[in-house]
Amino acid sequence: MKIAAFGEIMMRLTPPEYLMLEQTKELRLDFTGTGVNILSNLAHFGCQTSLITNVPNNRLGEAAKASVRQLGIQDHWIGTAGDHIGSYFAEMGFGPRPTQVTYQNRRNSSFGVSGAASYDFDAFLAETDLVHICGIALSLTQETRDAALTLAKKAHTLGKKVCFDFNFRPSLNEVHGVSFMKEQYEKMLPYCDLVFGSQRDLTDLLGMSLDESLDSSKQFEELVHRFMKQYQIEAFAGTIRQGEADKHYLTGFLFDRENNVQAAPREIINLDRIGAGDGYAAGVLLGYSEAWSLLETVEFATANGVLAHTIQGDVPLTTRKQVRHIMEQPTVDLIR
Repeated sequence: MKIAAFGEIMMRLTPPEYLMLEQTKELRLDFTGTGVNILSNLAHFGCQTSLITNVPNNRLGEAAKASVRQLGIQDHWIGTAGDHIGSYFAEMGFGPRPTQVTYQNRRNSSFGVSGAASYDFDAFLAETDLVHICGIALSLTQETRDAALTLAKKAHTLGKKVCFDFNFRPSLNEVHGVSFMKEQYEKMLPYCDLVFGSQRDLTDLLGMSLDESLDSSKQFEELVHRFMKQYQIEAFAGTIRQGEADKHYLTGFLFDRENNVQAAPREIINLDRIGAGDGYAAGVLLGYSEAWSLLETVEFATANGVLAHTIQGDVPLTTRKQVRHIMEQPTVDLIR
């Protein structure tokens, strides 16, 4: 299966050694983004991947494309528009101090100013089996909203699989508010086959309610299947983070139209959690593309998500062998 993504390439700037911005004159530069993270991980799993987006026609754009190629992602659908690349500063947390992300130039970036007319979606979809669309596109500009919805409609009409990640960011929607964004998501969801999200996305954003007449252990299950039936979704996936004393655990869940499974919780050892959810998504997409069972898919994806927490930077550079190793030999911490 040929897997592609529509989304922004961003420039991440990170102070070294857990320093805050006030403490450093040095920054590490990486190119990232939801689509980049997922596709690069899938490329490391041996999948054929490509990204459709726009970058500026300058040295930053050239460097971004070079980085994408190095990660194993085909770049021939990456065009040029505008003058800026979206960027953010990531001040890495330590102990009780959380990691802090500060965005800049999102709406005026090359991706942000590019509407549906900026892309040849028909030719792109002709060589694509599944396309991932990041929900952040619905939050940025009218141009990115129109492009994302146009792509989803065209893919759906052609019988291509559409994967959509809610990825709702309140910090990007302070002007429009939840009611406006609810309308945007409701326009997109009828064209989607596989959706990544959470209970909060369904209740707080879409305004769906839990059936409190059911036992609490069944309420989420009923909510998800009601959501899937309403929008004719084929699969719904996400993660749950839990804490116990000073330890944190990750477990993934995966629903199809009839069943649902949940992975055994895995402890998180956190080096860099930014992009770790994309590691989980990549694992689910691998299992989905290769028709694995629900349980095999969610167990692999959860292990991959946990591994992604141990890798510096957004991009989960794991391989199938590495993921299988922690699934099958979790106590082995030295490989010679």
